[in-house]
Amino acid sequence: MHFRYDGANPRTIARYGALAVGALVVLSLLFGTGYTIDQKNVGVVSRFGAFSRTAGPGLHFKLPWVESVVEYSTATQQVAIQKSEVFTADNQGVNVTMLVQFNVPDGDVQNLYEHVPFYEQRIYTLANDRMKSAFGRRQVSDVPSARSLIESEIKADVAAQALKLYGIEVSEVQITDLDYTEAFRHAIDMMTRAKAEVTRSEQLRQQAVIDAERQQIAAQANANAAVAAAEGEARSIRAKSEAEAAATRVKGEAEADAIRAQAAALGASPNYVTYTQARRWDGRLPATILGSQPVPMMTMPVMGPMNGH
Repeated sequence: MHFRYDGANPRTIARYGALAVGALVVLSLLFGTGYTIDQKNVGVVSRFGAFSRTAGPGLHFKLPWVESVVEYSTATQQVAIQKSEVFTADNQGVNVTMLVQFNVPDGDVQNLYEHVPFYEQRIYTLANDRMKSAFGRRQVSDVPSARSLIESEIKADVAAQALKLYGIEVSEVQITDLDYTEAFRHAIDMMTRAKAEVTRSEQLRQQAVIDAERQQIAAQANANAAVAAAEGEARSIRAKSEAEAAATRVKGEAEADAIRAQAAALGASPNYVTYTQARRWDGRLPATILGSQPVPMMTMPVMGPMNGH
């Protein structure tokens, strides 16, 4: 079998060309009109580059060749500032790494599309500038203890400016790393040692106060014990004296009563003295009589004649 080529037929070429163009048009219509917006995204549809409308998550359609779509994330986003050099008020350099988290509100994507096409870079520049300003207000020795406060100041400044200029909400600012210079490390080391010495001195002072208070308490206890002992001894002596005085008083009162009784008896009977002498005489005469001392005589009562004599 033999084929004969008679040359290209213009009509055939035109027909196939029309079929090819038609196929391209159909394909472009099929794939160029439909588009999908992901969750937590918002689409900005523009017509010939000018803002037309926004589109939420899901399947949408647009005019092919005329409209285009740009997606904006409404989820939390972040920019990282890697080892940006800042200087403190006393001209000490620090390399800071910081993260800034932010959100793009659904209703602000038109403003971003029309006026802030590179908003991530704007947030980066703003945060870096506020960070340098915050560190520049502090001495090198204050940075470690004021780290949280510095973060709060940066966040407040960046959040206020980002919302005002771009309509972007800043939710978090975090300093993740501080790379100190050698001079900075030396200053921090000296400060740490000084604080340790101050802490130790304070601990020693407090211990001395505690020891002094303990000694004072012990001395007071000893003094109280001595006072109590003295008071007890005094009470004992007083009680003994009072007892002796009472005994003496009772004895004196008894002797006085006896004397009064004897006097009463003497007054009642003249022979009471003789009777008393007779009671006390032991029946013996004195062994020695000196001078002209008379021999003691006792008056004896005259006895009547005895019966039978």
